[in-house]
Amino acid sequence: MSIQQQYIEIYSKNQSSVQSHMNFWLEHVVFSWQWWIMVSTLILLWTLFWKLKKTEVLPRITIFGLLWIIVASNLDGLGYELGLWGYTYNLSPFLPKSYVFDYCLIPITYMLLYQYFPRGKSFFYSNVVLALGASLIAEPVAEKLDLYIPFHWSVFISIPLYIMISYLLKFITERICRSISHEK
Repeated sequence: MSIQQQYIEIYSKNQSSVQSHMNFWLEHVVFSWQWWIMVSTLILLWTLFWKLKKTEVLPRITIFGLLWIIVASNLDGLGYELGLWGYTYNLSPFLPKSYVFDYCLIPITYMLLYQYFPRGKSFFYSNVVLALGASLIAEPVAEKLDLYIPFHWSVFISIPLYIMISYLLKFITERICRSISHEK
């Protein structure tokens, strides 16, 4: 069998899986109370962010938030594809990842954290509290609501990841902001 034939076989199986997921979403997900929670969360958190954001730091926290969206959505996709976790309820049947987490909860909480605690010990302690809260409270709550299924994942792996990623993205954000300010 040629490589092209092998690929076509894999592609066909994938298309069958996509159709199954679409049917599942239409029958069980859309307009369920979990789906409405996700829609409401998306709208409410972005509205809350817009009200709480400080205009003078908006460019900096926006860069930080966009970096979080890139990292969270890619790591989420990787974890999903590797079978580490899954999502029973999605906003859209075409995107198996949880966009409420990747494009809303994670970036907004980290943008507000960075806005209110931008450096030093306050940034460290707020990161630890957020990592603990996200891992030990938010993830189990999402699991109880059937939004999230950890197949081969532990909340204790999430804690150091949140902290390390936050520091890495803060470093990148500050480098970007510094290079922009030097260009002026």
